[in-house]
Amino acid sequence: MKINLPNILTIIRLVLAPVFYYLLLSEDIYLQQISIVLFLIASGTDYYDGYFARKYGIVTSAGKFLDPLADKFLTIAAFIAFAVMNLVPLWMVIIIILRDLVATFLRIYKEEEFQTSYFAKIKTSLQMIFIAFILLAIFIKNIVTNIQTKQTLNNILTSHFIYYLMFILTFITLLTLIEYIRSIFIKKNVLGKEENEKV
Repeated sequence: MKINLPNILTIIRLVLAPVFYYLLLSEDIYLQQISIVLFLIASGTDYYDGYFARKYGIVTSAGKFLDPLADKFLTIAAFIAFAVMNLVPLWMVIIIILRDLVATFLRIYKEEEFQTSYFAKIKTSLQMIFIAFILLAIFIKNIVTNIQTKQTLNNILTSHFIYYLMFILTFITLLTLIEYIRSIFIKKNVLGKEENEKV
């Protein structure tokens, strides 16, 4: 793998994911606040690695593979932490993890170079927004002193609203896997027909 700025940013995101997870689950409020800052930094690297890769024409196969993998590490770290904190259902998190494992497995064994679909990018963006929303609520809850405000934020974090948002995200995540598998079979059928025509 070539070491360049975009790949360095992607690796930073991979490294920050477990650190973010550990600090978020800490009982220390200050460490939790630091974890939220780390998530914002890691999310920022997701934008800039692609930006610099396109700007300087250093898009690589390794980068195309590692970039979505780093996204998965970060989002899965957040979702598992939320499940441990009883903010989202564990079964939904398991579905998202299994989806990402299957998608990664298919990327490794797929013959042609993988290209992240537009729908999959939307899925990742929605997941990041959802995670950022929950982290923002946690951040505000940690800094406010008003008991009523804290209770209101707790009610939001444990509400049916969060449950249904997570359910929608889980459904969209499954759809992206179906789309990916479908695209593989379509390409195989097209290639098979082309080979037959050549014969």
